[in-house]
Amino acid sequence: MMTSTTKFQSPVIPRDSDGFVKSFTLSSYNCPEASAARTFFEEYGFVVIANVYTPEQCNDTISDIWNVIESLVGQPLRNNEQLWTQEFWSRTGIVHEGIIGDASLWTRQILLNRQTPALHTAFASVLGTENLLVNQDRYGMFRPTKEHPERSTMTNLHLDMNPWLYIDKEDNSHQLETLSKLRYRSDDDWITENNEPGCAKIGELHVQGLVNLADNREEDGGFWLVPGFHKYLTQWADDHRDLSHCYGHYNQFIMIGRQHIPELYGAACHISSRAGSAILWDQRTMHGSRANQSQCPRYAQFFKMFPADHPAMTLERAEKRSKAIMAKLQAVNIDPEADLTPLGRKLFGLAT
Repeated sequence: MMTSTTKFQSPVIPRDSDGFVKSFTLSSYNCPEASAARTFFEEYGFVVIANVYTPEQCNDTISDIWNVIESLVGQPLRNNEQLWTQEFWSRTGIVHEGIIGDASLWTRQILLNRQTPALHTAFASVLGTENLLVNQDRYGMFRPTKEHPERSTMTNLHLDMNPWLYIDKEDNSHQLETLSKLRYRSDDDWITENNEPGCAKIGELHVQGLVNLADNREEDGGFWLVPGFHKYLTQWADDHRDLSHCYGHYNQFIMIGRQHIPELYGAACHISSRAGSAILWDQRTMHGSRANQSQCPRYAQFFKMFPADHPAMTLERAEKRSKAIMAKLQAVNIDPEADLTPLGRKLFGLAT
Protein backbone atom coordinates (compact mmCIF):
# COMPACT_ATOMS: atom_id res chain seq x y z
CA MET A 1 0.00 0.00 0.00
CA MET A 2 1.50 3.29 -1.09
CA THR A 3 1.14 5.96 1.57
CA SER A 4 2.79 9.22 2.50
CA THR A 5 1.91 9.04 6.19
CA THR A 6 5.63 8.92 7.02
CA LYS A 7 5.66 12.65 6.22
CA PHE A 8 3.35 13.28 9.15
CA GLN A 9 5.20 14.55 12.22
CA SER A 10 3.19 14.30 15.42
CA PRO A 11 3.98 17.16 17.84
CA VAL A 12 5.13 16.43 21.38
CA ILE A 13 2.36 17.13 23.91
CA PRO A 14 3.37 19.29 26.92
CA ARG A 15 2.75 17.70 30.32
CA ASP A 16 3.01 18.89 33.91
CA SER A 17 5.29 17.54 36.63
CA ASP A 18 2.69 14.90 37.62
CA GLY A 19 2.48 13.50 34.10
CA PHE A 20 -0.90 15.00 33.26
CA VAL A 21 -1.33 16.79 29.94
CA LYS A 22 -1.16 20.58 30.14
CA SER A 23 -4.59 22.00 30.99
CA PHE A 24 -6.32 25.38 31.03
CA THR A 25 -8.68 26.94 33.59
CA LEU A 26 -11.31 29.25 32.10
CA SER A 27 -13.25 32.07 33.75
CA SER A 28 -15.26 32.88 30.60
CA TYR A 29 -15.36 31.82 26.98
CA ASN A 30 -13.40 34.89 25.82
CA CYS A 31 -10.94 35.34 28.70
CA PRO A 32 -7.18 35.42 27.92
CA GLU A 33 -6.78 31.81 29.06
CA ALA A 34 -9.54 30.82 26.61
CA SER A 35 -7.53 32.37 23.80
CA ALA A 36 -4.51 30.33 24.85
CA ALA A 37 -6.66 27.19 25.04
CA ARG A 38 -7.96 27.82 21.52
CA THR A 39 -4.40 28.26 20.21
CA PHE A 40 -3.43 24.96 21.85
CA PHE A 41 -6.50 23.27 20.31
CA GLU A 42 -5.63 24.55 16.84
CA GLU A 43 -2.05 23.27 17.16
CA TYR A 44 -2.63 19.84 18.69
CA GLY A 45 -6.22 19.03 17.67
CA PHE A 46 -7.40 18.84 21.29
CA VAL A 47 -7.31 20.71 24.58
CA VAL A 48 -7.81 19.84 28.27
CA ILE A 49 -9.95 22.22 30.34
CA ALA A 50 -9.58 21.79 34.11
CA ASN A 51 -12.23 21.94 36.85
CA VAL A 52 -15.26 21.50 34.59
CA TYR A 53 -16.98 19.20 37.10
CA THR A 54 -16.77 19.67 40.87
CA PRO A 55 -15.53 16.74 43.00
CA GLU A 56 -19.11 16.24 44.23
CA GLN A 57 -20.41 16.18 40.66
CA CYS A 58 -17.78 13.60 39.71
CA ASN A 59 -18.76 11.37 42.64
CA ASP A 60 -22.48 11.70 41.90
CA THR A 61 -21.88 10.85 38.25
CA ILE A 62 -19.77 7.79 39.08
CA SER A 63 -22.63 6.66 41.32
CA ASP A 64 -25.03 7.16 38.42
CA ILE A 65 -22.83 5.09 36.12
CA TRP A 66 -23.17 2.27 38.61
CA ASN A 67 -26.93 2.83 38.76
CA VAL A 68 -27.05 2.36 34.98
CA ILE A 69 -24.79 -0.71 35.07
CA GLU A 70 -26.82 -2.34 37.84
CA SER A 71 -30.10 -1.62 36.08
CA LEU A 72 -28.76 -3.28 32.92
CA VAL A 73 -27.24 -6.24 34.76
CA GLY A 74 -30.21 -6.69 37.08
CA GLN A 75 -28.40 -6.86 40.42
CA PRO A 76 -26.15 -4.77 42.71
CA LEU A 77 -22.44 -5.31 42.08
CA ARG A 78 -20.61 -2.00 42.50
CA ASN A 79 -19.10 -3.07 45.83
CA ASN A 80 -18.13 -6.58 44.75
CA GLU A 81 -15.43 -6.57 42.08
CA GLN A 82 -15.68 -10.37 41.79
CA LEU A 83 -19.02 -9.81 40.04
CA TRP A 84 -17.54 -7.55 37.35
CA THR A 85 -17.38 -10.53 35.02
CA GLN A 86 -17.85 -10.89 31.28
CA GLU A 87 -21.16 -12.66 31.90
CA PHE A 88 -22.64 -9.61 33.60
CA TRP A 89 -20.77 -6.99 31.56
CA SER A 90 -22.12 -8.38 28.30
CA ARG A 91 -25.40 -6.68 29.22
CA THR A 92 -23.97 -3.20 29.81
CA GLY A 93 -23.43 -1.82 26.29
CA ILE A 94 -20.50 -1.93 23.87
CA VAL A 95 -18.27 -3.99 26.12
CA HIS A 96 -15.12 -4.15 23.98
CA GLU A 97 -15.04 -0.33 23.83
CA GLY A 98 -16.00 0.32 27.46
CA ILE A 99 -19.21 2.13 26.45
CA ILE A 100 -22.11 1.97 28.91
CA GLY A 101 -25.42 1.90 27.03
CA ASP A 102 -26.10 0.88 23.43
CA ALA A 103 -27.42 4.33 22.49
CA SER A 104 -27.91 7.65 24.28
CA LEU A 105 -28.61 7.58 28.03
CA TRP A 106 -31.28 9.65 29.77
CA THR A 107 -30.82 9.47 33.53
CA ARG A 108 -31.47 12.49 35.72
CA GLN A 109 -27.75 12.90 36.50
CA ILE A 110 -26.50 12.59 32.93
CA LEU A 111 -29.08 15.12 31.76
CA LEU A 112 -28.39 17.69 34.46
CA ASN A 113 -24.64 17.38 33.84
CA ARG A 114 -25.22 18.63 30.29
CA GLN A 115 -26.14 22.10 31.54
CA THR A 116 -22.89 22.54 33.51
CA PRO A 117 -21.75 26.16 32.96
CA ALA A 118 -18.04 25.31 32.90
CA LEU A 119 -18.67 22.67 30.23
CA HIS A 120 -20.50 25.22 28.10
CA THR A 121 -17.64 27.69 28.60
CA ALA A 122 -15.14 25.06 27.44
CA PHE A 123 -16.99 24.33 24.20
CA ALA A 124 -17.78 28.01 23.60
CA SER A 125 -14.10 28.93 23.94
CA VAL A 126 -13.14 26.48 21.20
CA LEU A 127 -16.14 26.98 18.91
CA GLY A 128 -16.08 30.77 19.26
CA THR A 129 -19.76 31.18 20.14
CA GLU A 130 -21.93 30.83 23.24
CA ASN A 131 -25.03 29.99 21.18
CA LEU A 132 -24.77 26.21 21.43
CA LEU A 133 -26.83 23.04 21.68
CA VAL A 134 -25.71 19.98 23.63
CA ASN A 135 -25.95 16.42 22.35
CA GLN A 136 -27.21 13.32 24.14
CA ASP A 137 -24.61 10.57 24.47
CA ARG A 138 -23.41 7.89 26.88
CA TYR A 139 -21.03 6.98 29.69
CA GLY A 140 -17.70 5.17 29.57
CA MET A 141 -16.34 2.77 32.19
CA PHE A 142 -13.20 0.62 31.95
CA ARG A 143 -12.91 -2.11 34.56
CA PRO A 144 -9.54 -2.57 36.30
CA THR A 145 -7.52 -5.26 34.54
CA LYS A 146 -4.26 -5.64 36.44
CA GLU A 147 -5.58 -8.77 38.17
CA HIS A 148 -8.21 -9.58 35.51
CA PRO A 149 -6.70 -9.12 32.03
CA GLU A 150 -9.74 -10.80 30.48
CA ARG A 151 -11.74 -7.67 31.37
CA SER A 152 -9.66 -5.46 29.11
CA THR A 153 -11.20 -3.29 26.42
CA MET A 154 -9.73 -3.12 22.92
CA THR A 155 -7.08 -0.55 22.06
CA ASN A 156 -8.30 1.29 19.00
CA LEU A 157 -8.08 4.36 16.78
CA HIS A 158 -11.11 5.61 14.88
CA LEU A 159 -12.91 8.55 13.32
CA ASP A 160 -16.53 9.48 14.06
CA MET A 161 -16.96 10.56 10.45
CA ASN A 162 -16.24 9.21 6.98
CA PRO A 163 -12.95 10.77 5.81
CA TRP A 164 -13.48 9.89 2.13
CA LEU A 165 -16.96 11.37 2.05
CA TYR A 166 -15.48 14.39 3.83
CA ILE A 167 -12.83 15.06 1.17
CA ASP A 168 -14.88 14.10 -1.90
CA LYS A 169 -18.09 16.07 -1.39
CA GLU A 170 -18.29 19.49 -3.03
CA ASP A 171 -20.75 20.88 -0.49
CA ASN A 172 -22.60 19.98 2.71
CA SER A 173 -25.75 18.73 0.97
CA HIS A 174 -25.33 15.17 2.30
CA GLN A 175 -24.92 16.46 5.86
CA LEU A 176 -27.89 18.82 5.58
CA GLU A 177 -30.11 16.10 4.13
CA THR A 178 -29.15 13.52 6.78
CA LEU A 179 -29.53 15.86 9.76
CA SER A 180 -32.67 17.65 8.62
CA LYS A 181 -34.44 14.28 8.28
CA LEU A 182 -33.82 13.26 11.91
CA ARG A 183 -37.08 12.63 13.76
CA TYR A 184 -35.63 11.54 17.15
CA ARG A 185 -37.98 8.60 17.45
CA SER A 186 -34.99 6.34 18.13
CA ASP A 187 -32.13 6.91 20.54
CA ASP A 188 -29.83 6.05 17.63
CA ASP A 189 -30.83 9.37 16.03
CA TRP A 190 -28.84 11.17 18.72
CA ILE A 191 -25.72 9.25 17.71
CA THR A 192 -26.33 10.02 14.02
CA GLU A 193 -26.51 13.68 15.00
CA ASN A 194 -22.92 13.50 16.27
CA ASN A 195 -21.25 12.08 13.19
CA GLU A 196 -22.02 14.41 10.26
CA PRO A 197 -19.22 17.02 10.06
CA GLY A 198 -19.94 18.11 6.49
CA CYS A 199 -17.16 18.36 3.92
CA ALA A 200 -13.62 19.68 3.79
CA LYS A 201 -14.45 22.39 1.26
CA ILE A 202 -16.92 24.00 3.69
CA GLY A 203 -14.62 23.36 6.65
CA GLU A 204 -16.99 23.49 9.62
CA LEU A 205 -15.35 23.01 13.01
CA HIS A 206 -16.89 20.06 14.89
CA VAL A 207 -15.79 19.42 18.46
CA GLN A 208 -16.25 16.25 20.51
CA GLY A 209 -15.48 15.89 24.17
CA LEU A 210 -15.52 13.94 27.39
CA VAL A 211 -15.15 14.62 31.10
CA ASN A 212 -12.96 12.28 33.14
CA LEU A 213 -14.67 11.62 36.48
CA ALA A 214 -11.60 10.26 38.28
CA ASP A 215 -7.91 10.99 37.87
CA ASN A 216 -6.97 9.25 34.62
CA ARG A 217 -3.32 8.30 34.44
CA GLU A 218 -1.36 6.57 31.71
CA GLU A 219 -1.80 3.11 33.21
CA ASP A 220 -5.59 3.57 33.62
CA GLY A 221 -6.12 3.57 29.86
CA GLY A 222 -8.85 5.57 28.22
CA PHE A 223 -8.75 8.39 25.72
CA TRP A 224 -5.83 8.72 23.33
CA LEU A 225 -5.33 10.45 20.00
CA VAL A 226 -2.85 11.29 17.27
CA PRO A 227 -1.80 14.90 18.02
CA GLY A 228 -1.99 17.21 15.04
CA PHE A 229 -3.82 14.71 12.84
CA HIS A 230 -6.65 17.18 12.18
CA LYS A 231 -4.27 19.10 9.90
CA TYR A 232 -3.36 15.93 8.05
CA LEU A 233 -6.73 14.20 7.61
CA THR A 234 -7.38 15.28 4.03
CA GLN A 235 -3.98 14.09 2.81
CA TRP A 236 -4.26 10.85 4.80
CA ALA A 237 -7.73 10.08 3.40
CA ASP A 238 -6.52 10.69 -0.14
CA ASP A 239 -3.44 8.52 0.41
CA HIS A 240 -5.55 5.68 1.87
CA ARG A 241 -8.37 5.43 -0.64
CA ASP A 242 -7.85 1.67 -0.75
CA LEU A 243 -9.24 1.53 2.82
CA SER A 244 -12.45 3.19 1.68
CA HIS A 245 -13.29 -0.06 -0.12
CA CYS A 246 -13.19 -1.83 3.25
CA TYR A 247 -15.22 0.70 5.20
CA GLY A 248 -17.53 2.15 2.56
CA HIS A 249 -18.12 5.73 1.48
CA TYR A 250 -21.02 6.47 3.83
CA ASN A 251 -20.19 4.61 7.05
CA GLN A 252 -19.74 7.33 9.68
CA PHE A 253 -17.78 5.28 12.22
CA ILE A 254 -14.38 4.20 10.90
CA MET A 255 -12.33 2.03 13.27
CA ILE A 256 -8.98 1.13 11.71
CA GLY A 257 -6.76 -1.73 12.85
CA ARG A 258 -3.12 -1.31 13.74
CA GLN A 259 -2.06 -3.41 10.75
CA HIS A 260 -3.34 -0.70 8.37
CA ILE A 261 -1.89 2.34 10.16
CA PRO A 262 1.00 1.19 12.41
CA GLU A 263 2.66 4.62 12.18
CA LEU A 264 -0.44 6.34 13.61
CA TYR A 265 -0.76 3.83 16.45
CA GLY A 266 2.90 4.57 17.13
CA ALA A 267 2.23 8.32 17.18
CA ALA A 268 -0.93 8.18 19.34
CA CYS A 269 -0.68 9.58 22.89
CA HIS A 270 -2.79 8.93 25.96
CA ILE A 271 -4.34 12.17 27.25
CA SER A 272 -3.96 11.86 31.01
CA SER A 273 -6.05 14.34 33.01
CA ARG A 274 -7.32 15.00 36.51
CA ALA A 275 -10.81 14.28 37.79
CA GLY A 276 -13.33 16.84 36.57
CA SER A 277 -11.29 17.80 33.50
CA ALA A 278 -12.83 17.98 30.04
CA ILE A 279 -10.94 16.84 26.96
CA LEU A 280 -12.20 18.50 23.77
CA TRP A 281 -10.96 17.38 20.37
CA ASP A 282 -11.40 18.31 16.73
CA GLN A 283 -13.57 15.63 15.12
CA ARG A 284 -10.99 15.29 12.34
CA THR A 285 -8.44 14.02 14.86
CA MET A 286 -7.87 10.26 14.84
CA HIS A 287 -8.67 9.12 18.36
CA GLY A 288 -9.84 6.17 20.43
CA SER A 289 -8.93 4.48 23.68
CA ARG A 290 -6.18 2.40 25.22
CA ALA A 291 -6.85 -0.60 27.41
CA ASN A 292 -6.75 -0.18 31.18
CA GLN A 293 -3.70 -1.83 32.76
CA SER A 294 -4.21 -0.66 36.34
CA GLN A 295 -6.19 -1.45 39.48
CA CYS A 296 -8.34 1.69 39.07
CA PRO A 297 -11.56 2.00 37.04
CA ARG A 298 -11.74 4.65 34.35
CA TYR A 299 -14.98 6.68 34.30
CA ALA A 300 -16.07 9.27 31.72
CA GLN A 301 -19.08 11.08 30.26
CA PHE A 302 -19.10 11.91 26.54
CA PHE A 303 -20.25 15.19 24.97
CA LYS A 304 -20.58 17.21 21.84
CA MET A 305 -21.84 20.78 21.50
CA PHE A 306 -22.53 22.55 18.23
CA PRO A 307 -23.84 25.95 17.11
CA ALA A 308 -27.59 26.29 17.59
CA ASP A 309 -27.89 28.20 14.32
CA HIS A 310 -26.40 25.42 12.19
CA PRO A 311 -28.24 25.39 8.82
CA ALA A 312 -29.29 21.75 9.29
CA MET A 313 -31.29 22.72 12.40
CA THR A 314 -34.49 23.41 10.48
CA LEU A 315 -37.61 24.54 12.31
CA GLU A 316 -39.21 21.11 11.82
CA ARG A 317 -36.14 19.28 13.13
CA ALA A 318 -35.82 21.65 16.10
CA GLU A 319 -39.45 21.07 17.05
CA LYS A 320 -39.13 17.28 16.88
CA ARG A 321 -35.87 17.43 18.80
CA SER A 322 -37.25 19.57 21.62
CA LYS A 323 -40.40 17.43 21.84
CA ALA A 324 -38.28 14.27 22.18
CA ILE A 325 -36.11 15.90 24.87
CA MET A 326 -39.17 17.06 26.81
CA ALA A 327 -40.48 13.49 26.89
CA LYS A 328 -37.12 12.22 28.17
CA LEU A 329 -36.96 14.93 30.85
CA GLN A 330 -40.44 14.08 32.05
CA ALA A 331 -39.55 10.38 32.24
CA VAL A 332 -36.91 11.14 34.92
CA ASN A 333 -38.96 13.85 36.69
CA ILE A 334 -36.96 16.83 35.46
CA ASP A 335 -39.06 19.99 35.33
CA PRO A 336 -37.60 22.25 32.62
CA GLU A 337 -38.59 25.36 34.55
CA ALA A 338 -37.57 24.23 38.03
CA ASP A 339 -34.60 21.93 37.35
CA LEU A 340 -33.02 23.42 34.25
CA THR A 341 -31.24 26.76 34.35
CA PRO A 342 -31.76 29.38 31.62
CA LEU A 343 -28.47 28.12 30.15
CA GLY A 344 -29.70 24.54 30.36
CA ARG A 345 -32.93 25.33 28.52
CA LYS A 346 -30.91 26.95 25.74
CA LEU A 347 -28.48 24.04 25.51
CA PHE A 348 -31.35 21.55 25.30
CA GLY A 349 -33.07 23.64 22.65
CA LEU A 350 -36.09 24.40 24.86
CA ALA A 351 -35.71 28.18 25.21
CA THR A 352 -38.34 30.22 23.43
